[in-house]
Order: sequence, then structure tokens, then C-alpha cells
Amino acid sequence: MKKKMAVLLATVCAISLIGGCGGKGNTSKGTDAAESTDDSSEQAGATTYDVENCVQLGEYMGLEVSLGSYEVTEESLKSTIESTLASYPSYEDTDKTTVEEGDVVNIDYEGIKDGVAFEGGTAQGSNLEIGSNSFIDGFEDGLIGKKVGEDVKLDLTFPEDYGNEELAGQAVVFNVKINKIVNEVYMTYDTMTDEFVANNFVNDGYKTVDEMIEGTRKQLESNNETNKQTDTENAIFKQLHESCTVTLPDGLLDQRIQEYKDQYVQNIKNSYNMELADYLGSMGMTEEQFNDQVHQYIEESLTNQFILEAIAKKEKIEADEEGYTAYKKDVISDFGFENEDALLEQYGEDYVKNAYISDKTLNYLIENAKITYDSSNTAGADADSQDGAAE
Repeated sequence: MKKKMAVLLATVCAISLIGGCGGKGNTSKGTDAAESTDDSSEQAGATTYDVENCVQLGEYMGLEVSLGSYEVTEESLKSTIESTLASYPSYEDTDKTTVEEGDVVNIDYEGIKDGVAFEGGTAQGSNLEIGSNSFIDGFEDGLIGKKVGEDVKLDLTFPEDYGNEELAGQAVVFNVKINKIVNEVYMTYDTMTDEFVANNFVNDGYKTVDEMIEGTRKQLESNNETNKQTDTENAIFKQLHESCTVTLPDGLLDQRIQEYKDQYVQNIKNSYNMELADYLGSMGMTEEQFNDQVHQYIEESLTNQFILEAIAKKEKIEADEEGYTAYKKDVISDFGFENEDALLEQYGEDYVKNAYISDKTLNYLIENAKITYDSSNTAGADADSQDGAAE
């Protein structure tokens, strides 16, 4: 559930700027979302705090981190490709003439409502597994026992809760031509051919088996590098939580949680025109689960923010011009801001600069940590404990 929740939160709230920190007399501004509402600056409010009174630092230099290997193995490469191939069956003609349960039939069909073919109800050369329940009730059963080459008329009714309101509960006729019965054949890593790759993966940039293997390898390497960075940061934060003590200013946690939830609800309304309870229900979770996850998420993020700020002050880590400029370019690119002015208008110069200092501080801790990556270590970094916290 936690992973699912993390993905759900990420769909509407980009958290890369959560690290904005304030010193004595400084104020915390902004929301957690890259696409905020026009009144986000008013919603954020101001909380003044002295980080030196909020954080008792423990050990943070030379932290020892042991993680697993992030190398792409031939086994993982093969497994990834075969998982992809499982979605691309080929079809071989058979000599079978009578349709039975479990057969894959190649059909032409046309759906008629009130004497007129309705949109989305017509196809030619479609392969359908009988018994897969891919079509409305009665369609697949109506083909059982029929012969190859036969024309079949199916009088059916769409279910009342069908997604298309124009068809829900409506009586229709499907005229079906059974072209042939075929066998599904799946390629494997060892049997795929250049022709198969070119026919199915040209849109991915692959025309040969070698190109697909190399392209998949590069993608896995990129994914593993991202996971390596995330797991490393999460492991650092886990140790910081164990060694440092943070007391959040009164009211700050509740304020951030409310800002987050207000932004979340607004985004749900803007994107889906749904109430929070209905949207969460469609995702298979309750409001109570949502509230618990948001509370934990925001509390961890704020704790990380305060620890990084305290370390930055102690180590005198400041924003250098070259690094800060590069950081802003990355944020603009990653989160779709039109330009630097748009970024600074939404968050403010101080907020963005402090976010950069936090990012710089985290990198400083990683550079000074003792990190090993060993394939024999299967414990990993317990990444679940700090969802999104590295940001």
C-alpha cells in the first residue's frame, strides 16, 4: 500500500522543492506541487523558527552505508525483455474448424444499434480468446460451436453500468465473421528475430534483436542508477534520523499537512472533477489511510529539511553561483517551468536558493560517507522507510 500511495501522491505533488529551509527569522513558503493554484502563496502562510533550537545533531559525517549491487546482469536483462515480449504474441493459423472454449479466433465484426453501426463497434482481423471475457456477456459464448467461415448474428445487450452512456443498457446486434482459429505463439529472448522486432518495436527505435538488447540494457542501467541514488539518499536519511533529534515548531506540521491536502484536493477537482473520497475509493484506499500516509510523508520531509538545514549552518554550506544556476536549470527542465522568472515568481528566490543548499548539503554528506555496493547484500537501503524523502 505504501508504494501505491507514494505513486498516488507523486501524481499531483512534485516534492523536489520540499527542502526549502529557513534560519532564524526566516519564513517557510510555497507548496509541495510544481503546478500550484494561483493562491498558493497565500495558503502557505509563514512559520518562523530557529533551526539551532529545533535540531540536536548527532553523527552525520562519514556515515557507513552498505547497499546491494546496481549492475545490470544478463539474467535481469533477459527477464526484462521476456516480460516485454509477453505482451506481443504472434499468431499461427490452424486447421481447426469449430470454435471451442479457450480457442483464439480471428474475426471481423460490426456492432449495430438502431440500424446504424456505432462508434468503436467495428473491427477486422481481430484476435479474440474465447473465455477471456474481453467482450460483453454473450459475445464469446455465442461463437462457441460455430464454424470457420460462418457468419454469426448476435443479439446482445450492453450492461447497465457500461462506461459509454450511449450504449449502457442498450440492445445491439453484432454481425460476426469467423475468419480462422489461430494459436498464440510467444517469442522468447532466445527465439526473437530481427523481423519480429522490426514489426513490433520500430516505434521504440528498435529494428533488430541487437538494437533491442542494447536499448533495454541502457534503460536498465539508467533505472538502476536512479535507484542507486535514491537508495543511497534514503540510507543516509535513515541514519540521520537515528542520530539526530528534531523538534518541529508548534503548528508547522499541521500547517504543512493542511497545505498539502488542500493542494491535493484542488488538483483532484481540476484534473478529474472528483471529490477526494471518490477519487481515493477508485484507487482502493480510504481517507483514513490517505491521512495517515500524508502525515507520515510530511513529517519525514520536514524532519529531513530541518536536519539538512542544521548541518548546512554548522558546515557553512552556502549557495555558490555556478551550482545554483545549474540547479535552477534542472528544476525548470524537470518540472516544466517556462523559464527562471516563472520558477522564482511561484516559489521566491530565498525558497529556491534554500532548496539548493539542502540539495548541496545532502550531496556533501554522500560524498563524505563510506558507501559500499555489494551484490551479496540483499538487505538494501530499506527504501520504503523514506518515500520521497531524499527530495
